[in-house]
Order: sequence, then structure tokens, then C-alpha cells
Amino acid sequence: MSSERLVGTIMHKGVLGCKPNTPLEQVVRIMSDTNLRVIVVSGPDEEALGIISHLEIIPHFGRELRGLKARDVMTSTVLAIPPEMPVSEAVKIMVERKITYLVVSERGDAGLRAQGILSSTEVIREMRGSKWMWYFSPEP
Repeated sequence: MSSERLVGTIMHKGVLGCKPNTPLEQVVRIMSDTNLRVIVVSGPDEEALGIISHLEIIPHFGRELRGLKARDVMTSTVLAIPPEMPVSEAVKIMVERKITYLVVSERGDAGLRAQGILSSTEVIREMRGSKWMWYFSPEP
């Protein structure tokens, strides 16, 4: 495992997003149906305005979601990193900020455009190296 691997080589490529006025009920459905743990909230020019992770949604468990919008629960500070950043630098940011997701973005004319997500899951997979083949012996 090389610590100089670049974020763009291990990130989850592509993002599913929503708009700030997307009903929270719909955000929950998207995240649940796609097994996503984070969704990017984007503006009219697809610039990243915020993110919503499970941690922003679960405090609303057991409550009525009707009337709540993505903008009401999103984290509006987007910690964006470029795909050319070494993974070791990205990990340092995650550890220092105690976060598990970074938006991998490039700056465009309209702001940050999300290209993917670097999560602790991708970092753990990078630490693992090649996949193992797991074998389980039947009981004797």
C-alpha cells in the first residue's frame, strides 16, 4: 500500500445529489434505496452547497418529516478536496476534523463540482490491499 496514492484513484466515483428544496422524505428514500450514506446538496449550476449523511437524518427518527427540506438538515460546510490530493493528506483531514466523508471536487465557473466521495470505507479498502477469498469449512 502506497501512501502516495491519489484520492481520485480510490474515491467512489460519481455522486447522487439533491437540491436544497428536495423534501427530506425523498432524500431518505434515495439514500435508503441506493444504500448511500451521504448525498450532495447542489445548487442550480450543480455546485456543491452541502452534504447530508446518515448523521444529519437519524436525529429525525420517529418524527414527522413532512415539511422538512434538504436545506434544513444539510451540513453547509463542504470540505472539498481535489482528486489529485494524496490519500495520506485526505486521511489527515478526516482524522483532524473527525469526519468520515470528503467531497472530491474540482472548481468550475459556478463553484465546486462534485466528482465523487472519499469515505472512510474507501480508505479502509485501500488499507486492506487486494481482496481476499474467504473460505469457510463446513463443520465436521
